[in-house]
Amino acid sequence: MQPATDQRHKTEGGQVLAFFVIVSILIIGLVALVIDVGWFWTNQQQMQKAADAGALAGAVYLPGDTTRAYAAARAEATKNGYTSGISGVTVTPQQDPANRRRLRVSISGPVDAIFARVFCVVAQCTEQVTARVSALAEFVLPVRMGSPQNYFGVGYLVDAESDTQSDAGTSTRSAGSYVSGGGWSNPGNVYTNNNTYASASSNGAAEQWSGFGFDGNVPASASIDGLEVLLNDLFLTGSGASSNCRVQVELSWNGGSAWASALQTGSLTAGTSADHVVGTAADPSVWGTHNWTPADLANGGFRVRLTWVDGVSGCSSSRAVSLDQLQVQVHYTTTTETVTTGPATIGGPDGSALVAQNFWAAMNSQGAPNIQGDAYMTQYETRGSSYNQDDSTDPDGRYAPDEYYNYGVEIPAGALGELWIFDPGFCDAASPGLGTGEFWTVGPPNGNSSRRPVSSFFDLYDTNETPYDTSDDVLRASSRDSYRRLDFEDHRLGRAVGRSPTEPDCSGEGWHHNWWRLADGLPGGRTYRLHTYSTDPSSATDQRDTTAHNAFAFWAGSTSGTPRIFGIGAMEAYVRLPGGQASEFYVAQIEAVHAGKTMAIDLWDPGDTGALSASLQILKPTTSSYVPATFSYSARRESSGGSSCDGRSGVGVTSVTTNTGGSSLFNGCWLTIDLGLPADYDAPHPSSDIVTDEGGWWKIRYTMGGSTSSYSTDLTTWQASIRGSPVHLVPE
Repeated sequence: MQPATDQRHKTEGGQVLAFFVIVSILIIGLVALVIDVGWFWTNQQQMQKAADAGALAGAVYLPGDTTRAYAAARAEATKNGYTSGISGVTVTPQQDPANRRRLRVSISGPVDAIFARVFCVVAQCTEQVTARVSALAEFVLPVRMGSPQNYFGVGYLVDAESDTQSDAGTSTRSAGSYVSGGGWSNPGNVYTNNNTYASASSNGAAEQWSGFGFDGNVPASASIDGLEVLLNDLFLTGSGASSNCRVQVELSWNGGSAWASALQTGSLTAGTSADHVVGTAADPSVWGTHNWTPADLANGGFRVRLTWVDGVSGCSSSRAVSLDQLQVQVHYTTTTETVTTGPATIGGPDGSALVAQNFWAAMNSQGAPNIQGDAYMTQYETRGSSYNQDDSTDPDGRYAPDEYYNYGVEIPAGALGELWIFDPGFCDAASPGLGTGEFWTVGPPNGNSSRRPVSSFFDLYDTNETPYDTSDDVLRASSRDSYRRLDFEDHRLGRAVGRSPTEPDCSGEGWHHNWWRLADGLPGGRTYRLHTYSTDPSSATDQRDTTAHNAFAFWAGSTSGTPRIFGIGAMEAYVRLPGGQASEFYVAQIEAVHAGKTMAIDLWDPGDTGALSASLQILKPTTSSYVPATFSYSARRESSGGSSCDGRSGVGVTSVTTNTGGSSLFNGCWLTIDLGLPADYDAPHPSSDIVTDEGGWWKIRYTMGGSTSSYSTDLTTWQASIRGSPVHLVPE
């Protein structure tokens, strides 16, 4: 028999073992639970990454193409291991009804447990846990630039104005010579009215007179209203029957080689001296079909032929005729046109009144240096004496005619749209201040040695609602070669120095200072992209030696609603800046979704305003008006011929000087302006702005020195953007 002590030790040892087993099971269970929770968390994180990727991939197709947005989101989720409908996985993309630019992607699916399966055999619990995640991504559309209206770039047009005055005139001249060998006696007696006579006594006797001296008495620009031949003191002599005795009158304009239709006097009265008038004062066509001009009256060609007609029924052959004086009277009208230049009002193609936006849409030709204000269309920074330098002079490669310049055209849903271009072709007007401001740059340092034909191209694409992706754009209309290689001048606005009056004149072209339709019948509910460029797509080097600037405007119409047209990404603006005053322009629309972010405005080559000083401000909208914004700015020189602008900067300013009065501070430089948007920014609409009822539009104000009678011009590339990725996740 064992001692009681030994028995107690055995009992206690069994209890410890049992406790140890229980504790071990609990520890193992806890470890398994931790591992399974970690496994679930890892899978949930992987699922969240798939949702994030899907939302980002699909959002770029919003707001217009939800079908592609959803397909892209599901495809991206599949790439990350989650395919809807496979192994219990569900992928659900959905456009946010409150913000159509946002896409929410939800993913749910089972996550298998690892160690919990052991416990679930006993406890009959589930071996899988359903995980659910979602992600919300937002697509920020490109900033609208330049115009809140259905037209873009309607600037300050200086056109020819005509004052026309018509004056009636009469010139009466006597014959001054005769052609020898005629059938009349004493033909020289008809030069004056002095009772000395020329006469004809045989049937068919004819005589020609000339030397009437109309040269200089009838203006060369006059129109001939009528021609009358005056036969003064004409009377019938002789005996016999006297009825139907007449004088036949003919006119020639080319020295007798051809004659106008013959007219006759009425029957002469025997024994009575009378004045007879042949022809009319108001209708030169009585002389036949010849179109009479002042040149036909010149001494070298104009003649009058008189023929005595007797021996006809009722007029005896014994009759004769005498004439004291032969005169011709010319009736004409002169039109005096006085051409002046001045501001012209531009209406829309539909006759609507347009409020000038104070700038023109523009582009320089391929061969112009970018130091003239075009950041992307010109291929070179500088020029040689008569040709462009090689490509190495543009180290940052900004030249990109396939990418710039682009304009968005929005046509309302349910409507059909059309797009027009004002003055699409190039036509020089001798001075940059005339017309729309088009001009050649000739001679060093910025121009070619001679003027070269200028090309402009306009293509309209359907964007398929993917504004950042041009690969799926479909061409809807194109100007093609309509405005290729134009060598025009506007003679009414003055010819360029050294050009002759025989140069092609565009003042009568239908598109010049007028609207030209590029496209119509555009389906609504879509956004179109208008691409403008000067590099010839059929000849990449054709415009390399063309140094010129073309300016134009756009107008969009629709059968219902109001279309929109605006710059995308970058726009080139040509502005005429009157001296001694401020000029304002819409620069960009910044929506409320950008509250708390930073707006950046980049201006290429601002301040080329010649002798006039210039400063600019950024005007922010408030509920009542526009007020100067506080901003920071910096500059960097990117043209070898530019100003020494590196390091020029400012912080907390409301204005920046771009020209000190003859010295451009940012020539060939980028001027970058940064503006922080407050967290409560709500894109207000100023009540003082009657041009648009949209909120969030900011402006640029140029303030010029000089007098009100002076002006300058500036060509600048504008860019406006919100810093950061256009596609990003939004916290839920």
